[in-house]
Amino acid sequence: MGRLGVITGLAQEADCLDVFPIDDRPYVGCAAARTQRAYNLSQEMIKDGCQALLSFGLAGGLRPDLVPGDLIIASKVVSPAGQAFETSKPWLEGVREILGEGATIATIAGSDKVVSTPEAKLNLAEKWDAALVDMESHAVAAAAEEAGILFLAIRAVADPASRAIPAWVTGKISENGTPSYGAILAGLAMHPWEVPGLFRLKSDSKRALISLRSVAGRLGPLFGL
Repeated sequence: MGRLGVITGLAQEADCLDVFPIDDRPYVGCAAARTQRAYNLSQEMIKDGCQALLSFGLAGGLRPDLVPGDLIIASKVVSPAGQAFETSKPWLEGVREILGEGATIATIAGSDKVVSTPEAKLNLAEKWDAALVDMESHAVAAAAEEAGILFLAIRAVADPASRAIPAWVTGKISENGTPSYGAILAGLAMHPWEVPGLFRLKSDSKRALISLRSVAGRLGPLFGL
């Protein structure tokens, strides 16, 4: 199997790969929660010889039965325009064999912006029969399909379907994929009543990152390929 390329949205997600010795890690790129950048990074990885791409990271839950930390392996990814990208069935089956009941097989919806309200999440769930939403998977899938290489997405629920994300929080990600703490603190100073909600978001994201780190360790540097 050729080199694996892994696309994440955040630096914290990429850091989950430090469970592997540095010489064994796959090629990883952080899109900084920018859809177009995820596509561009995918193309760069393909040019550099990657023969499989994995979208890996946090996602928003769309189904009420999913809680923070739950893992989803995508059977397909649907773009905002409705284009469906099937994931590699042999790869998916290999991952499912290793993880067993520790992960759910489902559709992931793609979005070019943060889906921040329960109403918007419900609409996506019903529109595409999807379990999760993220901003990178559909871009990575498109690049993989164009190049004719393998694609899979493994994502962990960060915010459940019922959880709203304050609008002033969204988009506060720096170019290197880390939170823009100055902008977040400035926003928090103007919305102090939302402190408890932010702590819940942070706690939920931590649970999701623990799940991602665990699944990386179980699947190995090639993530079940």
